[in-house]
Amino acid sequence: MRKFLFAVSAIAALSLLLVPGSSIAEPTSPNEIGLYMTPDGYGATGTLIVGDPVTVYMVLTRPEKNGVPYETINAFECMLTFEPVGNLFKLGDIFPPQAINVGDNNHIFDGYLEYIVGLGTDWPVTDGSVVLIEFLFLHYAPGVIEVSLGPTTAPSIPGQMAYQSVDGDIRIMYSIAGGIHDAPVFLFDGFAIPVETESFGSVKALYR
Repeated sequence: MRKFLFAVSAIAALSLLLVPGSSIAEPTSPNEIGLYMTPDGYGATGTLIVGDPVTVYMVLTRPEKNGVPYETINAFECMLTFEPVGNLFKLGDIFPPQAINVGDNNHIFDGYLEYIVGLGTDWPVTDGSVVLIEFLFLHYAPGVIEVSLGPTTAPSIPGQMAYQSVDGDIRIMYSIAGGIHDAPVFLFDGFAIPVETESFGSVKALYR
């Protein structure tokens, strides 16, 4: 799969806590990925809007290696999982320029969207964050829908989400739920925020 992610890049180059008010998520560690209402990766991680299109950003924050920040990335892979299935349309997903996705991203009614994306141009990191995908969703009926982030069906790094730097490093992307891939990171019909505990890797989205 590592070779496949490199190949995708080459191909592209050729062409949760429920709370009543606004909840803000702030990434606590490097290489974290989450879903937010704002493109900087520091916004609300849920929405109460039902019946209107809503923009949601999938953001990688603080991409780095050994404390050295990356200025650009050129590939990434992850899967979104929705529970329960239904009451949510994906109206669109906007990628960085010259992106090619070879994942299975048309099955929201089966409960998942898979992205294995190579970028034809190096995609810049701005102020420590980079928007991987801009989604437009329509939550058309009341009822909480939880969204979690996890690895693809054939991940480059077993059991992990990943992105690739322009120098060829494939790095793990950690969910803002602390790498717990089945923990919700975003709620439709409710606001979700991560809960930080004492150590990295134990940031969990739990109901309170």
